[in-house]
Amino acid sequence: MSREAVHAAFASLKADFRDERFPVIAGRLAGEALTWGERLLVLFAHADRDALEAVDALSRFWVVRYRGMPEPADLGGAGPGPAFILGFTAFPYLDVMMEAWELGEVAEEHGPDRLSFHCLFDGEDQGTLVTAERGPGGWRFDLMGLYREKAKTLENFIELEFGTFDAFLDHYVAEHDLSFDMDQAWRPLAE
Repeated sequence: MSREAVHAAFASLKADFRDERFPVIAGRLAGEALTWGERLLVLFAHADRDALEAVDALSRFWVVRYRGMPEPADLGGAGPGPAFILGFTAFPYLDVMMEAWELGEVAEEHGPDRLSFHCLFDGEDQGTLVTAERGPGGWRFDLMGLYREKAKTLENFIELEFGTFDAFLDHYVAEHDLSFDMDQAWRPLAE
């Protein structure tokens, strides 16, 4: 096992994000990220306003943003990997965060094919871990810790700039001149 190989694989994953190779990224996910991707698909189809208010702002934004379009996004054939990526990249202004993250030292070894790394943000360890698992085709990553960091950053931004999620959403829709159905956005697609 080579820690350098895991670091190189993570650098490659960051390049995939830069180049928007989302299908490739979805195939390189593991662990809790895939579990959350499944949950996002359920939220997208079935969550009402109360259920959406119980999840983080990044997930909530992704659901309402793509349900509120004139024709809601069709995710019928999407799997957990693509759903996670859609949620992870839902608010593009935060995508620069992926560039700032890098793997640090190993935090825990779960065997030769599964390692948890400290994740550094602009060179600083802020307590986030990324787990790497060796699988078919190379190393796969559980990015759920990074998802939580993006969600926390969005929530802080909303609170500081807008006060409430609704005010933020209204501003986003107006700023981007979106054709948007607010009632549809908060209503489950499947009753």
